[in-house]
Amino acid sequence: MRPGPPRGATATLSVTVQPDVGSDGDGPATYTTAPLAADVERVCRQLVEPHLETAEVAVGVRLELLHRAPVPQGEEVTLTATVATVGPTGVTCEVLARHRGVIVARASFEQRVVAAGAFAREVAHRRG
Repeated sequence: MRPGPPRGATATLSVTVQPDVGSDGDGPATYTTAPLAADVERVCRQLVEPHLETAEVAVGVRLELLHRAPVPQGEEVTLTATVATVGPTGVTCEVLARHRGVIVARASFEQRVVAAGAFAREVAHRRG
């Protein structure tokens, strides 16, 4: 990994809660935890990908997520990721998700930088 991203660097992602997100059960359609987790990963990758060498990939290795409030479908959520730590082989970002200025989720996402070829071989091996 090339130097960076620097500690404190930020990235933002705005998403509109889609109708197909649905909800768990019979309640109203909301921004559920699974798509929230995917969006946390997306916003954090924005900070790491520009610093990868050609033969490297960043893979998620740890996610801590506190989903604090519902967001109805059709509403916009803004996720802001901030680089908390940078090491020789990885980056940890802290993320705040806001709806109408209110924090609806907090997350910590750790990515490890690995050799793309070795990762592809491991994935192929696990296919059987």
